[in-house]
Amino acid sequence: MHRFIITSIRNAPNNMQFCTMMGSAPIQLYSSAITEPLDIVELNEEDFSSQIQAKNITGRKATVEEYNGLVSKMLSERPDYNGITTRIKELDSAFTKMEAKISEMASRIFQNFITGAPIIFRFHNDCDGASGAIAIFKALEKLEKENRIDTSNCLWIMNKGVAYTMQALSYDKLRLAQFSSISKPLLCIMDFGTVDESILPINQMSSYADVIWIDHHPVSEGFDSKLKANYVNPWLYGLGSDITAGSIACAVASKLANIKANDMVKASLLSDHSAYAINDSSAFQLAMVLDAITTENSSKGTNITPKSMVAIVENKNKFDSVFSDAEEQINEAISIGISHSKLHKYDGFNIVTLDYSQISKNKYKYVRHGRFTSVFGDAIEQRYKPSVTIVYNKSLYSIRVSKELTKRLDLLPMISEMKDNTDFIMNGGGHNEAASIKIEDEYAPNDFLKILIKEMESRIKS
Repeated sequence: MHRFIITSIRNAPNNMQFCTMMGSAPIQLYSSAITEPLDIVELNEEDFSSQIQAKNITGRKATVEEYNGLVSKMLSERPDYNGITTRIKELDSAFTKMEAKISEMASRIFQNFITGAPIIFRFHNDCDGASGAIAIFKALEKLEKENRIDTSNCLWIMNKGVAYTMQALSYDKLRLAQFSSISKPLLCIMDFGTVDESILPINQMSSYADVIWIDHHPVSEGFDSKLKANYVNPWLYGLGSDITAGSIACAVASKLANIKANDMVKASLLSDHSAYAINDSSAFQLAMVLDAITTENSSKGTNITPKSMVAIVENKNKFDSVFSDAEEQINEAISIGISHSKLHKYDGFNIVTLDYSQISKNKYKYVRHGRFTSVFGDAIEQRYKPSVTIVYNKSLYSIRVSKELTKRLDLLPMISEMKDNTDFIMNGGGHNEAASIKIEDEYAPNDFLKILIKEMESRIKS
């Protein structure tokens, strides 16, 4: 007879419960009887592939101390993996500096996975966010094969934008309501900035779940110090945004299950225009495909999981089809953008503007505002270096800045000051090389464009 402690329960169809239990090893079974966390269940070997019956529930409860002892034993027996090695000196050095926090995050994810406590993964809707999500998904798949449990407690959500909103909070609370667990649920967010809009929802979520935050955006002034306990960002280690969130998530995945994720690291670096990106054709294609997949689903308002993305990435025909279509659409959009852009020439630099309606009217499947601005900015920089590229629609202004101008323009502080000094900027953020500004819809775009250009001109010249 084997003794187990029920550690987590997920409500299942037909009034069934899906129970995760811990004993000499973790196991998951459906239950036709009503169970609760900490219930003690006794099973024979032949019961391991059947349902929990009322007769299996002893009526006794384990103590929290006994549960904590099992978790501590499980964590102490987990292999201490070396982590990822990319052969990119600056990146590997950064991972070494962040190793303690990366290991801590991997252990926390492992604890929830193995005990069945729910984990919500939210990743930004671009290649950087998606690459990290795929790496962690593959790590959990490996753990699934090594243990008698599955990933049914892991929920994957592609997040539109870099804010954790009140709407996201409401949705996540509903999903967590399906579970009862001893360990606290976990929210893991990848490639989010510390924008003001996120702070209240994150603080409220902290009542329901612990939060792991993998980021590489500049840390907002006044960012809640309480949240930094579960926060990893290269800026806190004297580094910068060239260490992408996706690459850090890949390092967490490697610590979690010893997987190799160098392809995702390279794609993340290329997509986010990191200074450490390597000119690799395979990584370039992977980055374009992941950007295309996330762009398409985001524009349709649909979610896409790492499992679905892997099904495309690892299928040559599907991968080649997405890459070919995306490359053709992006190149055509760049050509149209160049022909409709306006050049503002100054002494030693240029500002190039484009009305995004010239692109959006073509209804491209794989081309959307933010991602297009990045590749369009690259094309503009080749022609008018150094430059600032502004792609705008009615209320959203996406900005890309040549590295030679980033210190002179100081984009993020500029946006913050403009927001404080006006009543029509709703929000803005990103990096000093790439950021966006959202204004009130009723404010005339052309008027704001003039204000924005004048402010940039003044700062770069000074």
